Amino acid sequence: MKTIQTAQILGTGYLTVRVTAADNALPIEGATVTITSGRGDNTVLINTQTTGRSGETERIELSAPPKELSQTPGNENTYAKYNVRVDFPGYYTVENIDVPVFDGQISIQPTQMIPLPLNDKSGKKTTILESEPEL
Repeated sequence: MKTIQTAQILGTGYLTVRVTAADNALPIEGATVTITSGRGDNTVLINTQTTGRSGETERIELSAPPKELSQTPGNENTYAKYNVRVDFPGYYTVENIDVPVFDGQISIQPTQMIPLPLNDKSGKKTTILESEPEL
């Protein structure tokens, strides 16, 4: 995985990740949230945070195409896509793929953690979810 060093920011969007369990009843404090872009050998590490008492990360500033592009008919590049991985001991790892981030908007990515079975000795398991923007 590459680490991002410099980026040309055309627009800025924001992302907060909300991590919960038990049908959103329990916020998970101390979950590790990793934000990346790209896939495979082109994966770039953007940010890593730990959730606070509320189960949320601090607001993360991310680059996104300028909102003016959304006003041009036929333009498909109106938002940036990021991957959000959440890890917490005793729970399945959750990977949200292609989370949309729009210029000038605060996106909240809810992440529902699922506990591993009590007698599971096989190690970590991952749940992968692909996101699409709500238009």
